[in-house]
Amino acid sequence: MKTIRFISTRLLTAICGMALLSACSDDEAPAIKPTLPADGGDPVLSITHLGNVPPSYDWKFTYNGGRLTRAEGTSRNTSTSLDMNYSYTSTLSYTPNTVNVSNSGKEKTAIVLNTSGLIEKMTVNKNTYEFYYRDLRLIGWSKTIFEESFGNPTLYTASATIEYNDGDLTRIVYTENNLQQEILTFVPSSITNRNGLLPELATKELGCLGFEQLYYAGLFGRPTVHHVQSLSVEYPLTPSDNFTATFDYSTRSGNTVLCTYDYKGQPASVSYQY
Repeated sequence: MKTIRFISTRLLTAICGMALLSACSDDEAPAIKPTLPADGGDPVLSITHLGNVPPSYDWKFTYNGGRLTRAEGTSRNTSTSLDMNYSYTSTLSYTPNTVNVSNSGKEKTAIVLNTSGLIEKMTVNKNTYEFYYRDLRLIGWSKTIFEESFGNPTLYTASATIEYNDGDLTRIVYTENNLQQEILTFVPSSITNRNGLLPELATKELGCLGFEQLYYAGLFGRPTVHHVQSLSVEYPLTPSDNFTATFDYSTRSGNTVLCTYDYKGQPASVSYQY
């Protein structure tokens, strides 16, 4: 009887120990940690546009434990009546399986990640976005924007295909409402994009205008390897709108601190702080 009681006690202890280890394992599962786009340089803390810039956003970022956790965005526009007329704060929290986004505005956001931890699908209120990758680089996206006015629903669609050469962004074909409208051709510079910055004049075509913080959080894949030297934009339906922009960069302590260019004949710039 003593032997049987001893074995039973050891068995019970082992079972309890396994249950405790299992519970601890579940409790201590680490939150996912996306790879930030900065590669060899510091992650950017603020982005500020000046001059004749297309619709864009200025940003201030906060990081914690190697994750982007807070972003403050302000819209920018060359039209004085529209410039800086909208701001919002986005808070990101991380679990073992997903990223939760809470916005101060009315944009209720839900994210689905793929097996690589990148955004595969996103809903913002009734609007839907889908993103496609190859070798951890964004190669395409599509969105459907739902609007309703006086009870009449309207759907607006947009999509893009994105091409690379040796990790450098080379071409985007952007389409709205099934009509080809923009073809962007990029020539890379020899300057390594160590801070993982988004190229100027292409945020809308890259599918993240207004929520660039998700890119800087590492949720849209790898950045283009080098900064863009020049960008040509063609509008097949209205070729008189075609234009080319050339970019210059200033660096400090290995970080890109300034990008200057002309946008449709007028000067523009964006500065970065770290």
